[in-house]
Amino acid sequence: MRENEDIKMLLVKYITRQANNEETIIVKNWINAHPENEQYFADVYEAWQNSLLLNNNVVDDTKAYKIFLNKTGYTAPVIKSHKKWFAMAAAAIALIVLFTALFKNNTVNTPHLNQLAVMQGKISKLTLTDGTVVWLNSGSMLKYGTDFGKTTRTVYLEGEGFFDIAPGKKDVPFIVHTKNYTIRDIGTRFNLKAYPNDPFFETSVVSGEVSIEDKAQKDNATNRIYIKQKQTLRIWKRSNNTNGLGGFNNTPAKSYNDIQITQFTPDKENKYIGWKDNLLVFDSNTLQDISRVLERRYDVKINISDTTLLNIQYSGNFNNMASIDKVLDIIKQNTPISYSKAGNIITITKEK
Repeated sequence: MRENEDIKMLLVKYITRQANNEETIIVKNWINAHPENEQYFADVYEAWQNSLLLNNNVVDDTKAYKIFLNKTGYTAPVIKSHKKWFAMAAAAIALIVLFTALFKNNTVNTPHLNQLAVMQGKISKLTLTDGTVVWLNSGSMLKYGTDFGKTTRTVYLEGEGFFDIAPGKKDVPFIVHTKNYTIRDIGTRFNLKAYPNDPFFETSVVSGEVSIEDKAQKDNATNRIYIKQKQTLRIWKRSNNTNGLGGFNNTPAKSYNDIQITQFTPDKENKYIGWKDNLLVFDSNTLQDISRVLERRYDVKINISDTTLLNIQYSGNFNNMASIDKVLDIIKQNTPISYSKAGNIITITKEK
């Protein structure tokens, strides 16, 4: 339908910041008219952002353009050279919009990314230019472009972060990229846990809603799941599957625990977000899981000498414990373990 083609054209102009005031109002009204419109806009906007970061250091204009147009579904004439391209400006306005926004002198460098890395044993808090507040846990890294808050609200996370998203920015969606997943905020406060050496990816929503998409199955129509307030999604990594970690909805999973969604009550929030307030909260966690948390929090290396100890479960809360020795001494009172310490290396053994 002509109406669909018109809105696609306007979306291209709006995303590339070429729309006039009247066109901007039309696009914003269309986005807010229906949740499906908002989701479609988020998809197209993400395609635009991804098209800027091709080939690591240099933007491939032809490839970027094809990716973006494939996502929008807009059909444009095929032009073999940039000179012919610009000569046909009147017939291909959407494409000129794309190139004038992206490419000056036919090439540009990849946009610079700000980077915040948090050392082991530390927790960091920052406020982004749109007002969003982010807490980063030990051993985490956050990256975002210098144009964040203006033309984009896209960030890249490795590790664990708690996001308190600033309201009122539906026309510029907040998107978090992790190694395997894309997370879109739908007005919320949520925690993401995506450490590369953890056996799972996890997101917990305190308020609002998020959608999660598996990057390995991006073309799968069922490949999106929504997590609402007081829900946690955990996806267990599976090394024997080269196509990602399993589809979210109708795609069969190879093992029962591939995807797990649980509800939590307000009194259990600290289990997922207490770390930002220097709390350690364990709720039937295994000693192996606890060791990973303690390694990051106290910047130590923990060796568990006996594999039979790995799955020992422990529950307990620790408030602002400055020393790992105090934590281990308390755990030791309720589990059959002992430990020794040499510098920053801790060895856990069976209690004698």
